[in-house]
Amino acid sequence: MARPLRIDIPDGIFHVTSRGLEQRPIVADGADRARWTDLLDRVARRRQWRVFAWTLLDNHCHIFLRVPHGDLSAGMHDLNAGYVTVFNRRHRRCGPLLQGRFKAILVEREYHYWELSRYVHLNPVRAGVVADPREYPWGSCRCYVRPHLAPDWLAWEEVLCQHGRSVRAAQREYWRFLQEGARHPPESPLRQTEGATLLGTAGFVERMKEWLEGKLPDREVPAARQLRRGASFEDVEAAVCAAYRVPASTLRARGRHGNEARAVAVYMARALTPAPVTEIAERFGGVVASAASNLVRQVSLRRKTDQPLDARLRTIELALTKNE
Repeated sequence: MARPLRIDIPDGIFHVTSRGLEQRPIVADGADRARWTDLLDRVARRRQWRVFAWTLLDNHCHIFLRVPHGDLSAGMHDLNAGYVTVFNRRHRRCGPLLQGRFKAILVEREYHYWELSRYVHLNPVRAGVVADPREYPWGSCRCYVRPHLAPDWLAWEEVLCQHGRSVRAAQREYWRFLQEGARHPPESPLRQTEGATLLGTAGFVERMKEWLEGKLPDREVPAARQLRRGASFEDVEAAVCAAYRVPASTLRARGRHGNEARAVAVYMARALTPAPVTEIAERFGGVVASAASNLVRQVSLRRKTDQPLDARLRTIELALTKNE
């Protein structure tokens, strides 16, 4: 199995998931859940983590947190390895329990905290375990409405303070927000990640890509391949022209609506070259930067529902990354 990319930075904010091997359960009963929760408590206290939200389900867990000392990997090793040891000893088994290492997404500070915490808290509702997430005992949602239950490391107030002039007002608003999400489930905020590793505004993603230059690990890590930005305009043009069977002039044509090849070229250039959006806009159609950004957004949204487009984009991405 391909290894997930690790980004350990001081004061980093992450959404973390760990899953059971082959989607199998990682807990057998309440005693296992209590042991996992105790381990999370010990790791969070020892490493001074600030956890915004967490949920443990039968076959996976979610943790949304800030890591002050850049020790996410070490802390998650303590949590996961410690739990597997306890679980195997208790159930007299051996071998792996989890599906490889944990997956972590680096999140921009204060970027959609409500959406991310709601996504974590509604997991038991989506799984059909409970109807009211506040009643689920193996997660942090109940602490949002009963703060006296919250451990010191649970930063529930940092999430709630973004809305409401008082704690009570913010709690009421957050509950309405949860109810709306339960009635009309929104798209997962994690679908907006870049390279399965970064979540935030375009400016944040750009800054992190620049910071990561020269720091990325083995190119066989899929997320590392996606975050590399070594392609040139000529590389993008060649790959897109080959996929659409059009000349390069089509990608540079001005004022042509419905020019999917040009839109895809802009999208790929933004994702895989180090060029700023102003240069991309000038190269492909001589448009303003905002127009190029709109094209990127439109292609990104379309590929989620348009399977032929997504397949074509994957072919182009493969062509642009296989020779890095």
